[in-house]
Amino acid sequence: MAQAAGEIVGTASLDGHVVRSVFVAPERQGQGVGRQLMAELERQALGAGITQLTVPSSITAEGFYANLGFRTLREQYHGEERTLIMQRELTPPL
Repeated sequence: MAQAAGEIVGTASLDGHVVRSVFVAPERQGQGVGRQLMAELERQALGAGITQLTVPSSITAEGFYANLGFRTLREQYHGEERTLIMQRELTPPL
């Protein structure tokens, strides 16, 4: 969870090696909140011995994850909804 001035401005969750959700309040998008949330998920994953993260991404979030080093592995369709399965290898700190 990310807070600013006592307000929740973003949330993220990790289920094993899968990023299940990342949400940033619309008025806070583009301010680094999503990057901070993803950095925290990465820290948690590395602490649990996880060496890669996978995220089912919407088309609109593809650029965000690509900028964080994720690459598209494949596409999945749920009815008409297209989801990109993206993945990133994690590097433990030295």
